[in-house]
Amino acid sequence: MEIRAHMVSAGKAEGEAVVYKGPFSFLGDLDPATGKVPVPRHQLEGHVLANKVFVFTTGKGSSGGDFAAWAAKKNGNAPAAMICLESEPVVSGAVIAAGIPTVDRPEKDVFELIHTGDYVKVDATSGIIEIVGK
Repeated sequence: MEIRAHMVSAGKAEGEAVVYKGPFSFLGDLDPATGKVPVPRHQLEGHVLANKVFVFTTGKGSSGGDFAAWAAKKNGNAPAAMICLESEPVVSGAVIAAGIPTVDRPEKDVFELIHTGDYVKVDATSGIIEIVGK
């Protein structure tokens, strides 16, 4: 199944999806040294986002997000691609600076169609999300 979306940061990537129906910040919600979510009692606590297709609602900004995203990418611990409902300026800047393919404003409800563990391809340059399956 294909879903059209809006490009935030160009590129192509694919991988296993991690789905989180909530806001995300590179600064604090992702440990750039491990690629894991370190926040106690967070729904994704301990989940690895490194090399995954991360699906979430929107960003929650902090000006340090660009550096945290860059550090995660440099360490090989950034998401392979990201899909969100609406990218706000801090997430947009972070994914562009780090070179993480990212789309937002999908034409269909990604939370109904994509589940954690699904294999997903993201062609952010063309604005196409492809759900391959489990």
